[in-house]
Amino acid sequence: MKKVRVRFAPSPTGPLHLGSIRTALYNFLFAKKNKGKFILRIEDTDRSRYKSGAENYIIKSLKWCGLTVDEGPAIKGNYGPYRQSERYEIYKKYIKYLLANDFAYYAFEKKNNKRNYNRKKLYLNISNEKTFKKIINGIVFVIRFKIKKFFGLKIKDFLRGKIIINFNSLDEKIIIKSDGTPTYHLANVIDDHLMKISHVIKGEEWLSSFPINICLYKYFYWITPIFLHLPLILNPLGQGKISKRKILKFPIFPLGWKDNKTSQKYKGYRESGYFPEAFLNMLVFLGWNPGGTKEIFSLKNLISIFKIEDINISSAKFNFKKAEWFNCKYFKKKTSKEILFLLKKELKKRNIFYIKIKNIFLLKILNFLRKKCSFLNEIINQTIYFFKSPDLNEKFFFQKNIKRFHSLIWIFLNEKKFNILNIKTLIQKLDLYKIQKRYSIMQLLRISLVGSLKGLDLFFIISIIGKKESLKRIIKFINYCL
Repeated sequence: MKKVRVRFAPSPTGPLHLGSIRTALYNFLFAKKNKGKFILRIEDTDRSRYKSGAENYIIKSLKWCGLTVDEGPAIKGNYGPYRQSERYEIYKKYIKYLLANDFAYYAFEKKNNKRNYNRKKLYLNISNEKTFKKIINGIVFVIRFKIKKFFGLKIKDFLRGKIIINFNSLDEKIIIKSDGTPTYHLANVIDDHLMKISHVIKGEEWLSSFPINICLYKYFYWITPIFLHLPLILNPLGQGKISKRKILKFPIFPLGWKDNKTSQKYKGYRESGYFPEAFLNMLVFLGWNPGGTKEIFSLKNLISIFKIEDINISSAKFNFKKAEWFNCKYFKKKTSKEILFLLKKELKKRNIFYIKIKNIFLLKILNFLRKKCSFLNEIINQTIYFFKSPDLNEKFFFQKNIKRFHSLIWIFLNEKKFNILNIKTLIQKLDLYKIQKRYSIMQLLRISLVGSLKGLDLFFIISIIGKKESLKRIIKFINYCL
């Protein structure tokens, strides 16, 4: 096998969805398995759909997943630039070649818009006098790819084998738009050749443009790389592919994304509490299977066993419950100390870690909850009252019994050694009847400390947050309810 060089070439038109990041993963695994290079190329020629921040999002997503790029916009390589918008000068000579050899032609298509191209971008030799006059007069044009009358075009996909395409079924695609910029059909072939790409691994949705790619390689007399078109990822019902244009009830992006146009925010797998290794492990099985019953593989394991021959030709149905299962498995593998580190990091990010709690107590909380949880977010949501005073959203009127609840303050103040057993006994004696036939003293105490009637054992909570914080919350609650 020749030296493996593969590329992940997304367009910065929004966030990456599951299908795109899976394409990146398969390219990465194939490259690393064969000691090759994994290249990131940004295909940003479609300026009308360009989204600010999308390129940075792509880079951050790959980093979060642990898919290290060998060459790309932020990493120097011998085949740059790695943004197509910076390669227009490179494309010019190839456009000239296609026009000069009757492999492409000017098309003056009727449009209502005014002239929207810049002739200086092209610097093309125009031999036809009528064509030259039309361009000088500002008539809008595009450049189209010319289909030569092959009897049948034989192409080969690694998964699907030989495919015979009749030339009559091919469209003469636009390769230069009216603004002078190249389309995907032209730019990606030129870039793949110049960047010495050995294998083109991309989604099944690009199968329709596959014959055009092959024609261009033939016109340029270039060696064709090996093509492999990945199967689609279908929604859980198996009715259509997962698409970022249709937001579903479960995350479809690796990281969260905010649409600046609509101001709508979308959660990603990271924000939903998934570990990147669990996310990748789930993703790799959407179209690939090494055989056997084992399902838990680290990225290092995947690199060692990955074979493109094991990719399925049929579409994969996404299963959200299975995604949760993978995260649960990785969560259970973490030690209490690892989870504690992640917990503190997340609390700091949320800016809520202002109540100092000793590690020994935090580990107690984790050991109690980790067997019941599959996500770090679940632990935080169930124990947030340990780290911040609760928000009180309901009025509790108990003026008639205010003195009885006030006595809690004296119980805490007089307990100098802060013995939980003594406090428990005193509160139970105090809790003789319900206030206004609704809340008991114990329930009101829980509301004051936790913010709801749910939570762990009340006296366990008091032992963790301590005497000072407990008093502070009781007083806050009394003042709130008056």
